[in-house]
Parts: sequence; structure tokens; C-alpha cells
Amino acid sequence: MNYEKKMITGYMVGGLLVIALVPSIIYMITSLVDQVYKIEIIRDPVIKWIIIMILLVTGLLYAIWSLIFQNIIGQGGPVEIGNIEISPKTKNLVVSGPYKNTRNPMLFGTFLLYLAFALFINSITSVVLVCAIFVFMLTVVVKMEEKRLLKDFGNQYEEYRKKVSRFIPWFQRKIK
Repeated sequence: MNYEKKMITGYMVGGLLVIALVPSIIYMITSLVDQVYKIEIIRDPVIKWIIIMILLVTGLLYAIWSLIFQNIIGQGGPVEIGNIEISPKTKNLVVSGPYKNTRNPMLFGTFLLYLAFALFINSITSVVLVCAIFVFMLTVVVKMEEKRLLKDFGNQYEEYRKKVSRFIPWFQRKIK
């Protein structure tokens, strides 16, 4: 498969997963659990919408900004499932733009988008599900990605990893 087709395939698969599948699963599980047990998070609609809009805008900015930098500087895409490369692997380690603040800006942006969705649903169940998804992503998926990055970029990635937070932007790591 040529580069362009692989990029398009990667973005289609990733987009469907991020935009449709995961939120649908969150919504379905929340609907089932909340039939029995529902705790609302925010009662004031004005405060709720202000928080949702801040999360949405920040999440979209981080997700889009990271995709742009990954494509232009990294010259590759983000989608790899297991060891199956769906979009072309990045050729260059990206350490600027949003990657200067967090090693996983796309994941951070997606977390904020899902958190906005959970607040829109206004259920503690959805917030717990979103947090569980991201604990899984950080403990399993990101660790697999980091192994590949270490293999592909070696000391360059190791030095970057020592300096930049895995997930929370601007949360600087202490160098040992």
C-alpha cells in the first residue's frame, strides 16, 4: 500500500475509533448503569456548558495540533494496532509544538474531548469510564508505543522521555 493510501486508511480507522466507537461504548455502558444508579456531576447548566466548552476547545486544539506536527515533522501517522501498522510509522521523533509539553498530546486532547462528552452526559459513570479508558491507554498502549519509539529512536527518545511528562502538559519530570 502506498504512503497516501496508508495515511488515509490510518486516519479513517483512527477517526472511527476515536470519534464514533469509543464514545458510543461510553454512552451505552453509562445508559445501562444509570438505569440503576445515576449520580449527576454538575447541576448548574451554565457552569456545565462553560466547562464542556473549555474542555472541547482545549482537547480539539491539542489533538489537531499534535496531528499536524506528527505529519509535518514526524512524517508519519499515529495509528498502529498491536504490531500492525495501519498508517506509516513516523520517520522523525517529534519533540516540538505540543510534544514539547507532553509525550502524548493526541491522547491528552482525546482525554479532554471524552471528559467533555462525559460531562455532557452528566453522569459519574461516564467520567469513571473515561478515566478507566485512559488508565488502560497509559499503562498498556503507551508503554507499547514507548518500546517502539525506543527501538526506532534510541537515545534521542530516552533523553526526550527523561525531560517531558508522559501525559499531563507542562508537568516537568525531574531528571534523575
